[in-house]
Amino acid sequence: MTENTTAGRESAVDANSGRSPADSRRASRAAFIGTLLEYYDFSLYASAASVVFASVFFSGSSPFLGTLQAVGTFAVGFLVRPLGGAIVGSLGDRIGRKRILVFTMLLMGSATILVGLLPGYGQIGWAAPVMLVLLRILQGIGASAEYGGATLVAVEFAPQRKRGLLGSLPGMGAALGGVLGTTSLLLVSAVLSEEDFLGWGWRVPFLSSVMILAYGLWLRRSLPETPAFREIEETDRIASSPVFDVIRMQPRALMTVLVMTIGQTGIGYFYIVFMGTFGKNQLGLTGTEILIGLIAAQLTNAVLIPLFGALSDRVGRRPVIVFGFLYSAVFAWVGLTVLSSQGTPTMYWVILALGNGVGVAAIFGPMGAYVTEMFETEHAYSGLGLGREAGNALGAAIVPVVAVALAFDNTTLWLSALVCVISLLGFAGTVTSRARQSADETPDRVSSPALT
Repeated sequence: MTENTTAGRESAVDANSGRSPADSRRASRAAFIGTLLEYYDFSLYASAASVVFASVFFSGSSPFLGTLQAVGTFAVGFLVRPLGGAIVGSLGDRIGRKRILVFTMLLMGSATILVGLLPGYGQIGWAAPVMLVLLRILQGIGASAEYGGATLVAVEFAPQRKRGLLGSLPGMGAALGGVLGTTSLLLVSAVLSEEDFLGWGWRVPFLSSVMILAYGLWLRRSLPETPAFREIEETDRIASSPVFDVIRMQPRALMTVLVMTIGQTGIGYFYIVFMGTFGKNQLGLTGTEILIGLIAAQLTNAVLIPLFGALSDRVGRRPVIVFGFLYSAVFAWVGLTVLSSQGTPTMYWVILALGNGVGVAAIFGPMGAYVTEMFETEHAYSGLGLGREAGNALGAAIVPVVAVALAFDNTTLWLSALVCVISLLGFAGTVTSRARQSADETPDRVSSPALT
């Protein structure tokens, strides 16, 4: 058993060192474009939850309750993701990365198109928000394995010296997908009256995703299987129960990924989900002004993610991620204090760009390679799916909902404290992972790091 395992790992090193630059570029491009298309759908829902859904699907509620319910439907998509990540991630470790990425694209795209066809509260009453929640659950399952799978494809094809840069491309694609989704809503809202936009115009970007779905499926079908997965197939090392294996063999890696993800996604969705409702309810900004701010936040994030990813190839993953968490903790006090006294549209845009752009990008850029390097190939998809999606459920789902309740207290003190706490939680998770063997400690190592 030991000899077979050793031989398998040696052959993995040989396969990795013989990997052509053309294969690496092709895989990185496929991972980036596929994630961009997938997160167009996911982020489109996030933007619509901020400016549309409270009026369309929860019009029978008070402004506070309607806002809370609209953001709550966004949170539901994250609450189902740990289960989806574990199940779909396990399949990715057993049947391959490529097949699962085709499945996630099909599920996500179909759910998004159906949201665009869904009648509002005025037409079918409470059946509308119920159906909206069900479709959001399907989106959550589709998204549960998307980022992990795309990151594995990029990193498993990447040369060691470029893992940080290439592993950041799915994150960049996700951010640009968010820009694309938000921009589509902005364009529609700019050319239509508010009545037409809320009546039918918001549906256009959702229905337009049918074209994105068709292109995305074509792209994913041409995606090659990774050399790392082919190697475990050839050496007969495919795990029969990868979820249980990763829980039993690498519990510390799972906990580290979970805690870091709570911090990263909690901060990110505070800015791109909650701050949309804050701009509308507390600052009195228009829907167009809010959407411009969301675009600024996501576009800045997309530009800086690969820069921080490349920086991590030079100075190490951990120092860059630590900077991102500490920056976010400090900026929460500075940015929100300034915004509470100068709540102009321009200041709102700047705060969103600096909060989500610099802080989250510094965390997200190196994180793809960092968390991938924590797990063995045999259960890497399951580890990412379970650890990261559990963190998503706690960070991205709970933080915006809690922030909505805190915002109606007429002070930004508690909002700043909330962001600061989750930032320091992510910082603690990163620092306590210092003893872990990873690429920034062993830069010449080619295979995945040793067990926790």
